[in-house]
Amino acid sequence: MESRQVVPRPFRPADGVVYIDQNRVLAGGITPGDTAGFPATISQSGSYRLAGNLTVPDLNTAAIQITADFVTLDLNGFSIAGPAVCTAGTVTTCPVPGTGIGVEAGGDQAPFPRGVRIFNGSVRGMGLLGILLNGSSSFVERVTVDSNAGGGMSVAGTVIQSAATQNGSFGIIAATIRDCTALQNAGDGIILSVNGGAATGNISSLNGGLGMAVQLGTATANTSFLNQAAGISALCPSSIVGNTIVTNGPASIETSGDGCALANNGMRP
Repeated sequence: MESRQVVPRPFRPADGVVYIDQNRVLAGGITPGDTAGFPATISQSGSYRLAGNLTVPDLNTAAIQITADFVTLDLNGFSIAGPAVCTAGTVTTCPVPGTGIGVEAGGDQAPFPRGVRIFNGSVRGMGLLGILLNGSSSFVERVTVDSNAGGGMSVAGTVIQSAATQNGSFGIIAATIRDCTALQNAGDGIILSVNGGAATGNISSLNGGLGMAVQLGTATANTSFLNQAAGISALCPSSIVGNTIVTNGPASIETSGDGCALANNGMRP
């Protein structure tokens, strides 16, 4: 009986999505220039989807490096995970940060990849940050960043319906932050990017720093409670309207500069 060699199916189905799992990362060749092992390099625009969890071996290893504009990465309910374990207490404590980032698009060198979108999964235990997207029009939706030694996620764009919990510094930094949760991070929970932004419908609690930092922006209908520093800190001119701010550190709302609009905030020391 004639034997036939079995050829593995490619990870690129008819819909054009490129699938990524641990074995594919270790083999390399996901896109041109991607060498074997971590980080997996995405150098071409298009759609990518995890087909399994990715696990990096140490605090100094990055998981996914995006170098192209207009990349969509569907975590598909899976996790990108490193070995860092942060412990919640009066202040969350984490290992000494390394250099590993879960998903990075930008780093130190411009121009940064634009229009990167990440959704539907989690990034945890990384040595430095869960997510770093430095390019304009970046977007994160339904992603949890947890127990990352250096911080949660920093996005030059929008973060919605996501969570940052027990990270070693800040929780979420972005220009637009909506319907998110920042809980038990060692530093500030939610930070609006410099030069404007909007935070709406978020919950920030039990963080070691500010509940929310608003820099020349707008905070509306947020809830901030039991943070060790102020509930909301605003660099004026900013608009702080309709928020609930309860039992935070030295102040419910603190402002710096002139021209802030404060209205209809529910506060209790």
